[in-house]
Amino acid sequence: MSEPFQPDRTYDQVYLLFVDTAGYSTIVRSNPRDRAAHAFDLLRERMRARIGQLAARHRCARSEVWSWRGDGGFFAVHDESESVARDVVLEAARAFLTLDLRHLRDEFAQAGVAGELHVRMAVHKGAIRHTGEGRTGTIHSPDINLAAHLEKATPADCLAVSEDVYRTAGPYAELFAHVGSHEGKDIYLMAGDGGPDGAAKAWLAGRGLADGAPVHAYPERPSPQEKARLLDAAAEEVLDMGTALRTSSSRLVTTERPARYRDAVLGLLRRGGTYRCYVLDPSSDAAATFSRQYQEDMARKIKDSLERFGRFKERYGAEAEGLRVYQTDEFPGFSALGVDVRRPGGLILYCSYLTGTGRYGVIERGDMPHYLIGPAAGRVFARIRELAEARASAGRVQRVL
Repeated sequence: MSEPFQPDRTYDQVYLLFVDTAGYSTIVRSNPRDRAAHAFDLLRERMRARIGQLAARHRCARSEVWSWRGDGGFFAVHDESESVARDVVLEAARAFLTLDLRHLRDEFAQAGVAGELHVRMAVHKGAIRHTGEGRTGTIHSPDINLAAHLEKATPADCLAVSEDVYRTAGPYAELFAHVGSHEGKDIYLMAGDGGPDGAAKAWLAGRGLADGAPVHAYPERPSPQEKARLLDAAAEEVLDMGTALRTSSSRLVTTERPARYRDAVLGLLRRGGTYRCYVLDPSSDAAATFSRQYQEDMARKIKDSLERFGRFKERYGAEAEGLRVYQTDEFPGFSALGVDVRRPGGLILYCSYLTGTGRYGVIERGDMPHYLIGPAAGRVFARIRELAEARASAGRVQRVL
């Protein structure tokens, strides 16, 4: 029988095991509340039972749920012999990941719980101070915070340990592969099969390479409805740049209903905003190059777009005063829809132009990946904004509408 942590006492070399459900919201949405709650109770009890079993086997002095809230929490394990606490935690985490998780999934299926169960697990060690019965969840320490943040960074169905744990992992070290760093600590990962194989790929898939930035990626051009949401968010200005802007101009004069994109443009203009559009000069070398690459009459498409922009402006008169269309001989190699790009919350949806040739044929621009970025993307956002805005000043720029 393990002893409880004593109030107002500091314990060193406590092993902290964080467990969290990846995809919690999908299970909650897909099941009645009582069934979802029962499912997560099963998760907690299975983890508690596994730790309790190993704590008894190794005669570990202390092991308990330190905090648990719904879909996850963490356990604190301590013994005067550090290797005992280490063995309990690392054996429990490995057994849960490779054995208990599979059984839990079967139990979820038998209980009619919809959704897939995945977990993230992380282990760190450090000092904690117990403040008394019922107050464990209010503890704040650098070690607990690091373990919690590491769990959030861990790929689904993997176990991450900090360098502090890895240095004393002993026989368990061979289960882990060094995958990178987090908050100044080297991180080692065990993949879902219970070993280091695949760990590096799992970490890179979830975390990316060093010095990366958050980007939302889409396999193809977002729908008019989704792009209209971007326009709805604009406070001052929208920048729309491409080769001919055939799609944008067509949506402004469409006879289909609802005309969601056109309504979003009108909403921007009616609240005093500006909608700046940039197309290629149909007589430019860039337009001629695109005509050859895409085997299409680019000059004709640009002129058609200008005609549609003109019809929109004529139809809405003073309301469309904020629509400004420019043509330029410069093109940076991508299209972009920018929203308040100079304001703190600016956004840019952009797409690089790929020019498939030969056996690959022509890659349609709407079929290319699109990326949504904001200031959190750091230098990526700054660079794309710089390139987009340069189009307004580089080369020959002429306002045509």
